[in-house]
Amino acid sequence: MTATRAVEQRRGRGVGLALLSATGFSTLGLFARLIYSEGFSLQAALAWRFTTAALVLWIVVLATGRRLPRPVWPVVALGFLGFAPQAGLYFATVRILDPGIAGLLLYLYPSFVVIIGIVVLRRKPGWLRALAVLLSLAGCFITFWKAGSYPLAGIILGLIMAIVYASYLVVGERILAEVDPIMSTAIMMSCAALVYWVACLLTGESRLPVTPRAIGGIIGVAFVATIIPVTTLLASMRIIGAADASLVSTLEPVLTIIWSSILIGERFGPAQVFGGSLILLAVIAIDLAPKLAAMGRGRAKPAAP
Repeated sequence: MTATRAVEQRRGRGVGLALLSATGFSTLGLFARLIYSEGFSLQAALAWRFTTAALVLWIVVLATGRRLPRPVWPVVALGFLGFAPQAGLYFATVRILDPGIAGLLLYLYPSFVVIIGIVVLRRKPGWLRALAVLLSLAGCFITFWKAGSYPLAGIILGLIMAIVYASYLVVGERILAEVDPIMSTAIMMSCAALVYWVACLLTGESRLPVTPRAIGGIIGVAFVATIIPVTTLLASMRIIGAADASLVSTLEPVLTIIWSSILIGERFGPAQVFGGSLILLAVIAIDLAPKLAAMGRGRAKPAAP
């Protein structure tokens, strides 16, 4: 196998992991609806989500003999200052804005990831990645936009949400470059669980899941919508970087619409189909980037004498 072929296969694996992550995250709203229907507050739902995920991951860590990273404090700081806040900001934004507009603001984050990479890390995006950013932005805009006036506080909170998530991914790419994804996810889940249990204690809104719907929702949100997508996203970032992983992840809202259509009968129209197609083209552009670059390098080589 040539080195170029190996690189292409590795990158394809990274894109595949990002797609798996987007698929898992796309189920979050469906499981959250189950939990909220049983009277759980935002704090309680997130506390149980991250506690369940952390317990499962720590069992895996102990069973497989994984060791804590050295030093461990950067991962802990990322959990408290990055992962935990971004996990709750979306739900806070939805309380002010329609879910569609909140989703549109959230999916500005791939653009912010690219911008942070250009300004802070001095990375050149390349024309294909720039095209992918434009396609994903246009796709999200067409998919989610609804005419109307929206509270300024909600717009500001939504922009903060996208910036915080983008910063978390960019910083996480550097901090977690050499850290096992299972271990890093276990640490960050534990940090997030602690944050939201403290919030539950302060608000007096903690409760036990005792009904089948509540238990099923928490198990689903912990396994399908948290453990799988977070670990695969971190693994993808190690292979293709935060910018490309985040761009592939913009397929998540399209998958959410599809799940909603299949499971709860929500309909999507031509705008959602067209917007989803643009996002899918962005994902294809990201996957094609190294292949086109390799072809360009091949043409640039002088002929052998």
